[in-house]
Amino acid sequence: MTQPVLKEIDIAAVARGACGLFQSLAEEKKIALTWDVPERAEMKGDIRLIQRMLANLLDNAIKYTPEGGWVKVSLRLNPDRSHSVTVQDSGVGISEKDLPHIFERFYRSDPSRSQAGAGLGLSFARAVACAHGGDITVESSPGGSAFTVTIPAAPA
Repeated sequence: MTQPVLKEIDIAAVARGACGLFQSLAEEKKIALTWDVPERAEMKGDIRLIQRMLANLLDNAIKYTPEGGWVKVSLRLNPDRSHSVTVQDSGVGISEKDLPHIFERFYRSDPSRSQAGAGLGLSFARAVACAHGGDITVESSPGGSAFTVTIPAAPA
């Protein structure tokens, strides 16, 4: 990945835009896609990379959520002035044995092998978060996953 080009961006607008792009895909699968995002949330970041990172997370959430499920996106400003974007779903979840490996390049857990993809989306998402001075974490169990990207409002 190239060095990010950091400029003032509104991550709230980026998150709303990503949700808008994936709304029709979610509707096709009869998945309720909702978002809880403030009016504005300023940060220094590379808009193209942040857009691709959120698109990867949303695409995975929709891909691994069965018909009739839900995907929620939320954005919060933390007390330390970092932003947390969480993409949560009511999908199949990630097994305990796979969790330590999901951010590795080319890693694909057993249930995902039937889905299209190269196993690069989550490693890319972590690389983007780290390039912005942040990180990504996951909580998962049968019945859903929540990926949270935490990025400083200003670069580290």
